[in-house]
Amino acid sequence: MMTITKEQFEKIISSATNSTSEVFDMISLHLEEVGLQLRNELLGAMADDLEAVPGLEQCVMKLICLRTYAEQIPQLDLVLTPTGFGVVSNQNLAPASADRVKNLLQQVTNAYEDSYDRCLELLVGTDWADTALARINIPNLIYTARQLKLYADFPDAHRSKLIELRTKMYQAEEKIMQHVSAEFFEHLLEQARHNTFTKEETAMVDYMSKFIGFCIVKNYSAAKNMLERIENYAESRLDAFSSYKDSVAYKAKHFQTYQNEKDDSTYFWG
Repeated sequence: MMTITKEQFEKIISSATNSTSEVFDMISLHLEEVGLQLRNELLGAMADDLEAVPGLEQCVMKLICLRTYAEQIPQLDLVLTPTGFGVVSNQNLAPASADRVKNLLQQVTNAYEDSYDRCLELLVGTDWADTALARINIPNLIYTARQLKLYADFPDAHRSKLIELRTKMYQAEEKIMQHVSAEFFEHLLEQARHNTFTKEETAMVDYMSKFIGFCIVKNYSAAKNMLERIENYAESRLDAFSSYKDSVAYKAKHFQTYQNEKDDSTYFWG
């Protein structure tokens, strides 16, 4: 997939954790393994064509380094030196306190999760959008922590918080589908993966994301109002929302029973 040098690793880690160069020798054997894991979990065939997307190769390299370091921190005897964290190499060096190591691990994990989200943002709109991995990694309209911060008022959220709240997001999205159809909602998810929203779809996704955010924070009064806005907007923009207009839900909602008209050739006398 890619070869990561000691210099590249230290540049990435030092910017996030002030790590010293000793760490690389302890974890370098695990870099390739993590790279393969990310191919299976996120990148797929794009792992062989990272240069095709500006910024993706650097983002993936950062992702590999941060995840490898985070996974190996519990196995390392770390010491805090004037230049950063290093590995205990003799009996005269005392290991860093448990709190310092815990804080380091959290810092690295947060940076990894933010980098994962950034990779997703770079992948949308590419050939990756048509893959099963795109559906797995973008199963909801809110699919990054940045969006979660915007719509659900979690200023310190990272990807782990997003995953924690996924069940609540599914529940909110199910309510949306009950009102404007599963077909329409699935269409919008596909548009999100391909980064091809129209002007009207952009507005609709903003309304839906606000509704989901209100549901997450249990502001049900605001959620109810936003759901009405979603339905009204869908009804007022039928030409722009053909997947809603053509859906079974729309047809059932607007179904009219047979009217017995006097001029009808099959008029029934009462």
